Amino acid sequence: MNILKALFGPTRKDVWRQLSRELGGQFHEGGFFSQSAVQARRDDWIITLDSFTQGDGKTNQTYTRVRAPYFNPEGFRFQVSRASVFSGLGKALGMQDIEVDHPRFDRDFVIKGNSTRRLRRLFDNAKVRQLIDAQPKIHLSVKGHDGWFGKFPAGMDELHFQALGVIKDLARLRSLVDLFTEVLWQLCHEGRAHEDDVRFHIRRLGAPGGRIRDKHVLWEGDGARRAAAAALGRIADAAAVPALKEVLWDEDGVLRARAIDALARTQHQDAVAPLIGLLGDGREADGRRVQDRAAEALRQRGQGELVDAVLAALGGEAGLLNAWRGDYREQVIEALGHALGAGMPGFSGTHAANALAEIKAVEALPRLREVLRSTNAQTRRGQAISKAISALEARAALPRAASAADVAADTLPRSARKPG
Repeated sequence: MNILKALFGPTRKDVWRQLSRELGGQFHEGGFFSQSAVQARRDDWIITLDSFTQGDGKTNQTYTRVRAPYFNPEGFRFQVSRASVFSGLGKALGMQDIEVDHPRFDRDFVIKGNSTRRLRRLFDNAKVRQLIDAQPKIHLSVKGHDGWFGKFPAGMDELHFQALGVIKDLARLRSLVDLFTEVLWQLCHEGRAHEDDVRFHIRRLGAPGGRIRDKHVLWEGDGARRAAAAALGRIADAAAVPALKEVLWDEDGVLRARAIDALARTQHQDAVAPLIGLLGDGREADGRRVQDRAAEALRQRGQGELVDAVLAALGGEAGLLNAWRGDYREQVIEALGHALGAGMPGFSGTHAANALAEIKAVEALPRLREVLRSTNAQTRRGQAISKAISALEARAALPRAASAADVAADTLPRSARKPG
């Protein structure tokens, strides 16, 4: 083995293992039917180095590949490669590249993309240009939803590098990982420091959760989304309220809990309404019921009377809620509508149906009918829902007075006969 190393240098596995150790990453040992791979985490992204063979059975070529899925809802795409004698042919055929206003870089590389503004901003980063220039051969691009990549959820793309042959130059491999880290940083939040960057954390919160796998785990979204919700709670900017509201019903209980805490800390009126609907949510969120977390958050925001009224109604006493003359009627009805489901403890669903009838919530009829379709009408809850529907349908059928602004003279009642 030492003689072979002396003749041919270190093996790919030796070099890639060393790279994995330096990056604090993970080395995946290849087998008879699989190739070795190195994976390293950088912020929210997993960078994967591996190789693959492509050919027609007669002649095969091996390529080194680096890839990293990332959240790209804007659909910004680009590709960059070194200029060659064939670049002019491409231009002659109408495949014009984009100049990024850095003369030497424009001369040495062919750059294509679907946004000149974004490309110029990307290549204004001197470190990105330097790291690309350090690669003797390069084809760096953003891949979309084609081929196997179609398994990715909407908004996810892949930063992708590919080169012919197996790269065993440790310095070059380090440089590739640095390039991916810098480009991803630039693409996802344009190089800004992100601790107090509200837009960056809103973007992270909107990314897919869970795991994306190919041969290895390529993306893990839960941790990043939870961290984003916690950061938005610390920043407490009202601009984050719509994004936090979107994840309140997410399957990830830890994320729901952090979103509730973030809304509780956001001292803006818009942060109150999304929490009220959760008073009818019986699921758990990081070890506590969502209902309890929401009630605590609303009390912190000065909505104790409303919380007491809703919780009393869910306990069978609708008097406080019927007498409530404050705001947030729509959200209260939403909370009672959620409580109609089977997830709430005790007879909360029954009491919620009674409360909706008590407060004359005609707006809740679609929700009541929806729940009844999946409920045994002979149960106590089913009977209460049926009774509430009947009462509210009867109320909805009553004639309603027109507002003064809508009344025209020719629509007023008049006698059937002429006077006299």
